[in-house]
Amino acid sequence: MSYSKKPSDLAIHNLEKWFQFYWLYVSAIPVQLVGAFIVLCPLLIWHDIIYLPNEYYCFAPFTKVRGFLWLPLIAYGSPLLLLSLIYLRITIFIRQQPNNQTLIVNQRQQRDLAAIQRIFINVALLVVCGTPCVTLLLMYLITGIEHPLSYRITWAGPEVSMAILSVQMIFMTPQLKNIIIRRRQNRVTTLDITIQMRAIATNQ
Repeated sequence: MSYSKKPSDLAIHNLEKWFQFYWLYVSAIPVQLVGAFIVLCPLLIWHDIIYLPNEYYCFAPFTKVRGFLWLPLIAYGSPLLLLSLIYLRITIFIRQQPNNQTLIVNQRQQRDLAAIQRIFINVALLVVCGTPCVTLLLMYLITGIEHPLSYRITWAGPEVSMAILSVQMIFMTPQLKNIIIRRRQNRVTTLDITIQMRAIATNQ
């Protein structure tokens, strides 16, 4: 009995072959840089980037509401929207699959879904860390008074989120977690062997 692949299976197979090319990841770096330059061009066109004399660097101030809102929209809004669409598409695809599919296919789908869920958690952490910035912006829009530490608190959010994500990545990625556990076990085993050898040498 011959087995014919579905068009969707062939498309996925061809896509997996593309992801194995080395030059795909090399070319992704300049593409991302060009993309970042393009999405930040409106700030330059609007002249919303100015020098902050009290902070000694250039940034979009709270007074330029349009430019300041553009930054979180690009940093948080676009990734969250794309991830939501991908998560929705994967969820619908998994629900439409028959119940008698092979165990390997089922495990792969669940793994893909778990990976998207981890990414969602990372983005949620970034959004939570950006809450103080949004709060300060709302306070400025309501009162018209800019807090003297607004920009420092704004930059504290990404710094704290990077520290949290670095630790969280270890616990949520099984491969990294296993590496850390193995190294810790090897260190404990080596320490126990060293103590035993010293004890034997002392008794002799």
